[in-house]
Amino acid sequence: MAESHNNPMNNKTNLNNVINSIDKTLGLLHQLHLTVSSFNVASQLPLLQRVNALVTELDTMQRLSENCNIQVPMEIVNLIDDGKNPDEFNRDVINSCIAKNQITKGKTDTFKKLGESRLSVIAM
Repeated sequence: MAESHNNPMNNKTNLNNVINSIDKTLGLLHQLHLTVSSFNVASQLPLLQRVNALVTELDTMQRLSENCNIQVPMEIVNLIDDGKNPDEFNRDVINSCIAKNQITKGKTDTFKKLGESRLSVIAM
């Protein structure tokens, strides 16, 4: 059973199931918002039905998510909690990698020049 859990196709299917559940939950939240914003006595039954549908879908989402092994860095969770866009984290990580890459390239170029210089001195 552990073998099928690590299967990339199963992982993709599990992830797609969770994404579909998230989409359905967002739709239910939108319907619930519309029902609440125009609430009257006649809309009490639809309100209860939508709340129950939301609870059921959240339960389904939680159950489906147990089949997914996704690790989210705490930095991203903290950014979301702070109301920021997680793409900022990605941009910062990429920029940091580019800067470190440039530093490493500079060091490599310097050592190449040093090696060439040493070889020219030895050749004389």
